[in-house]
Amino acid sequence: MRRALEVLGLGLLALACSLPLVTLGASAAALYYALAKSVRRGRGSPWREFFRSFRQNLLPGLGLTAILALLLAVAYFSALYVVNRPLSGLVDVFYCLTLALASLAAALVVSLTLPALSRFSFKVPQLLGFTLRLARRFPLRALALALMSLAAAALCWIFPPALPLLPGGLCLASTWLIEPMFRSFMPPREDFPPEVDTWYLE
Repeated sequence: MRRALEVLGLGLLALACSLPLVTLGASAAALYYALAKSVRRGRGSPWREFFRSFRQNLLPGLGLTAILALLLAVAYFSALYVVNRPLSGLVDVFYCLTLALASLAAALVVSLTLPALSRFSFKVPQLLGFTLRLARRFPLRALALALMSLAAAALCWIFPPALPLLPGGLCLASTWLIEPMFRSFMPPREDFPPEVDTWYLE
């Protein structure tokens, strides 16, 4: 029960910290970090870990939030065209492809880039490149994560009361897919000093 309340509470906290909108990236990264480290691995206080990650990732999170907003804007205006009468078959195909690609890219930013922000000290271009490397090495996992994000967004659009319940549970579920992907890019535990807590290799 305590763990379930932590998951729900962290999800609500992430939503509250995302209200300025520009802090959405840092909030999502902090949510992933607190769930992966504290809720799953039992290291530290989830609330303290959330705010520590939020502060550390605020600036790069702003850049990723701007990129996410751009992708969502492209997807939105493409969708507006798709639902109206197309000018021609070729133009219709173009906008359908643009909608699909922009939606997929936005879902990958949410489901892979922002969790990577919580774990690695990369700049924004490096995080985007790392996301592509993850997707190339683990295409099925990346696709599953993107579909989970898109399905959650669709559910919240159709049934808004689900919004407070989804972030924590969805993010926790994603850690089982993402953590093995991250570990494949990390050195073995033997390469770390004994005093380093390698919770992320467990």
